[in-house]
Amino acid sequence: MSGRIAIQASFVGYAGIPCTLFSAYDQSRRILLVAKEAKFRTDRFEQCVVLSNDSAVNWDTFFTDEDMMASINAFYALKNGVSDDGSTPRLAFSDKAQRANPEGSIDRDGVDLSGPRYRIADGVTCLQVAALATCLYAFKADAVEQSIGMAERMANLLCGDVITI
Repeated sequence: MSGRIAIQASFVGYAGIPCTLFSAYDQSRRILLVAKEAKFRTDRFEQCVVLSNDSAVNWDTFFTDEDMMASINAFYALKNGVSDDGSTPRLAFSDKAQRANPEGSIDRDGVDLSGPRYRIADGVTCLQVAALATCLYAFKADAVEQSIGMAERMANLLCGDVITI
């Protein structure tokens, strides 16, 4: 597995002021730390992966309202999950990022055949949406990492390696 991914989420268009949220995703431990809120910035900070819903930002991943349900599902999967050690939560908010926690702006709206349904509050802030987008990015990074690992194992098998079950 890979190391850490620094994430910068710059968001506009929701309640509150435009903002940037910095986080770190530890792929080896599968833990997302939402670290610090900051003033809105369009430039990339150091080696960060940039997420945004603003086309003026030089983004790596563009977030739209159509990604909202998947981001809420990712948030709850991380919030309710535990890391590979079996005891550490997969999602943590530092003291400097507590206002980014979106849980207070998400209401459960029943369950249907596809799973839980959610409603997002009208007053959801840019900071909270940035946190949701960050959760979705981390959740997808896991899937990519697992796919790469499986492809590597398959390549090893094709080269004659043996696996045990």
